[in-house]
Amino acid sequence: MWTVAPMLADPDPSPFLKELDAWAFELAGRMPLPWSLHKALDALNHFLTEEMGLRGDIETYDHPENAVLPLVVASKRGLPIALSILWIDVARRLGLDAVGIALPGHFITGLRLDLGTLYFDPFNRCRAVGEEDAALLVSRATEGRITFDASMLAPVSHRAILTRLTRNLHIRFLRNQSWNDAFWATTHLVLLNPGDPLVYRDRAMVQVKRGDIQGALGDLLIAQSLTGNQDPGIREWIKRLEKS
Repeated sequence: MWTVAPMLADPDPSPFLKELDAWAFELAGRMPLPWSLHKALDALNHFLTEEMGLRGDIETYDHPENAVLPLVVASKRGLPIALSILWIDVARRLGLDAVGIALPGHFITGLRLDLGTLYFDPFNRCRAVGEEDAALLVSRATEGRITFDASMLAPVSHRAILTRLTRNLHIRFLRNQSWNDAFWATTHLVLLNPGDPLVYRDRAMVQVKRGDIQGALGDLLIAQSLTGNQDPGIREWIKRLEKS
């Protein structure tokens, strides 16, 4: 929530979390007895897509609001990763072992079971995804630049999910030239990945756009240190800024 605080009238996460609690409470009363995993999944997917009306936003896909979870809940539209996070969160509140699957260009969800993992695409009405479907999603999202491999269906960590969501926001802020918002996003990328020189380089670029040359130099010096002074591009950039 703090990653997107500037975009929210009230960054307090409590109302948003209470709404997710209410969704899970409503769904808990609908869980099948005797237990049936497939009926439980049908209930979860029907609730999110038909009753809550969550959909992938095709028309305004690149709007930053599509990555802001409280705004996604309000508008019922979002990016694949935002809708996947909601699916995962509600599923986990029901006791299901839900995970994130970071396909290149299109985030989906997984449900881990003893015999394997089931995959779903919340952006496309929570439809089931097999390996052939996943390959098609990757091909479409990357315009054929990346070839699907089954290893891409491996679950990713919470930190990786949050990093990807924040990077989605950062990219959209850059396109809109919203430099203050981009600075906020890159600062959270630094907090999430303090050992990655690329996030300091990205924030340095934003610092330059904001007119903060000293801040940019500070970030570049950290990036330089993290690379062992092996990146000539960073060295050259530092020299140019020191002369400006």
